[in-house]
Parts: sequence; C-alpha cells; structure tokens
Amino acid sequence: MKVIHKVIFGLVIITILIVQLYWLHGGSLVYRISPEHFRFLATNDQVQGGSSTSELAYKGEQATLSCELSKTPDYAWPYCGVSIQLTDKIYKGIDFSSFHTVRLNIDFDELDSERSASLRFYMRNYNAAYSKPDNEYTLKYNGLEYSPGVGNGDIDIPIANLQVLTWWLSDNQIPIQHSAPEYTNITLLELATGSGHSQGEFKMTINSIELVGHYISAENLAFSLLTFWVCMALVYSVVEIRRSHNLILRSHFRQDHLSRLNKELKEQNIHFAELANRDALTGAMNRHSIREWLDSAYADSTGKRLSVLYLDIDHFKSVNDLYGHSMGDDILREFTMVVLSTLSSSERLVRWGGEEFVVFCPGRDIEEISQLAEQVRRRVESHIWVHGDPLTTSIGVASLGDERVNEMLTRADEALYKAKRQGRNRVVVSH
Repeated sequence: MKVIHKVIFGLVIITILIVQLYWLHGGSLVYRISPEHFRFLATNDQVQGGSSTSELAYKGEQATLSCELSKTPDYAWPYCGVSIQLTDKIYKGIDFSSFHTVRLNIDFDELDSERSASLRFYMRNYNAAYSKPDNEYTLKYNGLEYSPGVGNGDIDIPIANLQVLTWWLSDNQIPIQHSAPEYTNITLLELATGSGHSQGEFKMTINSIELVGHYISAENLAFSLLTFWVCMALVYSVVEIRRSHNLILRSHFRQDHLSRLNKELKEQNIHFAELANRDALTGAMNRHSIREWLDSAYADSTGKRLSVLYLDIDHFKSVNDLYGHSMGDDILREFTMVVLSTLSSSERLVRWGGEEFVVFCPGRDIEEISQLAEQVRRRVESHIWVHGDPLTTSIGVASLGDERVNEMLTRADEALYKAKRQGRNRVVVSH
C-alpha cells in the first residue's frame, strides 16, 4: 500500500508540473515563414493590364518590397504585393487548421503621404471541390485588411477573424457549404496593398511572419489528464478489490488451517493420552517427564546408544512481534505437529523452553541422527505455516559418548548456537 501511495503522490506532482508548464509556456507551436525556407515573389497589376511596379530585396530573414502604384485607363485598381509559395504544388499545401493566431511583424509605409497605409493579408486554401490546379484565382481567399504602420512590432491576428471575400465567392459561384474559411490545405500566403490606394510609392518590410498554435490545446490537455486519472482510479480500484479478495481468502485459509491443526493436535493428544506430564501448550513432553525417563532408561549408559536433536525456531521473536503471542502459540503447536510427523514412535519430543525443543532418539548413531535432523529441517522449511510466511529451524546434533547425558545435551546446545551463528536454517553435528 505504501508503494501505491508513493506512486499516486508522484503522479499528482507530475500532473501539477505539466499544468504549470503548460500555462507558463502555453505549449506553443510556432511555424515561421521566412525567405530562407519559402519562395517570396513580388506581385503587381501588370498581369491585369496595369502599370504598377514592384521589386523585392532580401537581408537575412527580412524581405523588403519597393512598390510604385500607377493608375491607368486600362486598369483602375492598381496593387502590388508579395506572394509566398508554401509548396511546389499548388494543390498540395499545409494544414493550419490547428493554429489559432497569425503573428505579423511588418512595416508598411506610403512614402509620399502622411496617411496610414493599409495592407491586405490572405491565406489561400486549395480544395478540389472548388479549386483548379491551373487557375490560381480559384484558391479560396481567407483574409482581412489592416494597417500595420511602422515600428509597431508583432501584431497578433486571430485566425478566426479572417473572412472569405464575398467578391471571390461570387466570381467563382461557390456553394454555401464551401463558403466558410478553410485552413486545411494552405498553399499560398499573400500580402497586398489595401483598397483606396490609387497611386504612389510604398515600402513594405516583412520582418517576420509566424503562425502560432498549440502542440496540444488546453481542452485536449484537460481531457487527456482527466482520462488518465479516471484510468488510474479504475486501476487503483481493481488493485484494492484484488487485495481485499486476497485478504479474505487468506483469512479463510487461516481459519481452515487452524481448524485442521486443532483437529490434528487433538488427535495427537488422544494418541499420547496415556503419557503423563505433557507440555500444556504443545502436547510435547516436558522436561520433568523426560528426566524421569532418562533416569530409568539411562541410569547406566554403558553400551547404550542415545542421540539428541536440539532444535530452535529461527527468528521466533519477530513472529510474536509482528503477529502477536496468540499466533505465536499457534505456530508452536503447529511446529510440534510437523516435527512429530517426522519421528518414529520410539523417539521423544520435549519442549525444552520457549521455542526450543529436544528430540531424544534411542538406538541411533551419529550418522542416522544427522540424516533425521536434515529431514526435520527440510520438513519445517517446506511446510506451509498458519501465518503464511516461511519458517525455518536450526538444529544441533550430538550422540552419547563416554559421558553423562547432561554433557551430551550441552554439546548439542553448543552445536545449535554454532548453527545460528553460521546463518540459521542448518544442522551442525557435535562429534
């Protein structure tokens, strides 16, 4: 659970950072139009029979148009301007539908007049429904007219403010479904002198043209974050449901396990009912009863074989600390059952104290008792315990030599502590 909480906290911080970065920097996508990357062409009215002249000069990314408008009897609407070709093919342009602003930095001055010169800006869109590849006039005029002045820097024009010119709609007989502005296939950008300029000298300096959009819109960002958190909530819910389900299954397993354990212990107690002096908790023999047996069977140990296993449950204190003493008592009873299942009827299991047990094995030599100790160790290690965690035991082994039984027990005890010092879950034999 702590890991899940840390993950959620980290994702909250990341979400806050994403939102902050978006509002600080706007997620802006800037598409720059410059003479270094696109073809700029000077235009005028001479094609229509006028006599205006225009000439372009370049300085780095800056383009300057020198223009002289002349009104003639053959053409009454003189103009000049700049046409910017965005692609090599008139029918294959650039999709600017996701952009929201045109940023123009243009100085435009009528040199022989004090009035402010106006400028027309067009974004020309090709659509096969109404455009023809051999007729540039059929490209839709999305545009507006404004007065840029001189030295005013960047002027941001919302693309939504551009309108389709009515005379173009009329001349090309455009149906109503195609009369709205379109920016999905822009092939040309155009700048031209505004209406009302009949003649005179003009100077247009194009400092920069930029189209500004978003890598992702605020609405899409909000929707994406909302979708992400809804998915995270669903994942978290699934994890919690599975965790609760596992806890319930574990609880049922523990109850069933305890029920079986109590039944088996009851059967074990009935089996040993004829034996007195049992440990009240585990049903194993106690030290008093084994002492009586030793005194009667081994008062004279000459020529008699006797071996012992001195067992201690590894890290038993941590089990009590983590699960409580009631669970610890259950594990001691279960440990007794597991060890007894490995022993023969002639061998005696004694609870020596706390989590320490001693197995007395009459008639076994050191090799046999070592094999038995390893069987007990493996059985304990592989058993599925009531608390669900693994459990191991360390074992000291000794056989009775030319000594008293207490001296043999001391050697087995020393072998046990040697096993613990060497890392636990092992058998150490005292020779």
